[in-house]
Amino acid sequence: MTVFISYDLSDGPHGGGNQFLKILKKTFEEKNIYREDPKDADVILYNGHQFIEQTVDIKNKYPDKKFVHRMDGLQKLYNHKDDTRQDLAISFNKISNGTIFQSKWAQENFYKFNFRPEKSCIIPNAADPEIFNYNHRRQLNPKTNLLCTSFSPNMKKGFGFYQKLDDLLDFDRYNFTFIGNKPQDINYKNINCLPPKASREISKHLHKTDIFVSATVDDCCSNSIIEALSSGVPVFAQNSGGNPELIKDGGLLFNDTEDFLKRLEMLRINIDFYRKSIKIKSISEVADDYIEFFKCI
Repeated sequence: MTVFISYDLSDGPHGGGNQFLKILKKTFEEKNIYREDPKDADVILYNGHQFIEQTVDIKNKYPDKKFVHRMDGLQKLYNHKDDTRQDLAISFNKISNGTIFQSKWAQENFYKFNFRPEKSCIIPNAADPEIFNYNHRRQLNPKTNLLCTSFSPNMKKGFGFYQKLDDLLDFDRYNFTFIGNKPQDINYKNINCLPPKASREISKHLHKTDIFVSATVDDCCSNSIIEALSSGVPVFAQNSGGNPELIKDGGLLFNDTEDFLKRLEMLRINIDFYRKSIKIKSISEVADDYIEFFKCI
């Protein structure tokens, strides 16, 4: 079983899909099943609505190969109801032999859009273990360090929620750092904002972090949350999308600012308990899940 990924992978700071597919490719290479030329691969893995012409061209040249479609998020929920990228992805699925959803939440919400592929499975993302891992001792900080990261400036990443926290959080007890892109009209007085950083720099910040915060809404499988959990950092996240499926016992969920402030204290005084309760799949396990699905279609 050999694989080619139909995606133009990019180095440096980038979105979650790119970051995951990059480490998935690396893992397939380590397992000696990745091929750089689609003609030499048994399976063509493609993603969402991206690189349609390239993938269709491969399909026309090699119609007997297995084509597997990794579905991205639901842009009509995550962005706006007229976002055509979701329609493109659903239409693009017609050339596939099998479909991979990133979470049960994503699968169920695609069903609501009458998208029910015949052969599908649920496989979450995973982080690069060379970068995001437990190979560090938890740092004892005078204040509790909170961190949030986002490559996307989409408002559903929680920027409005963070504006409220900027006024309500006790900054004598907490430091809050945001790394990434944010909307130009969003400004904070107390939250420290840093520009997007490459994965290794994000990892260094995670090693200094007590609690990772994510107010993202309708996100099917947040790579930021996965990177934090993989680094042994408990996560405090909005009770939305695929967040509960990722976090399990490795953190807590909140529903609004009042709930956030109340439950944050509970998480703060029990950080070590939640840290020890983190359970998340490794990239090797996730790659094996992909391979098993490739074999059964």
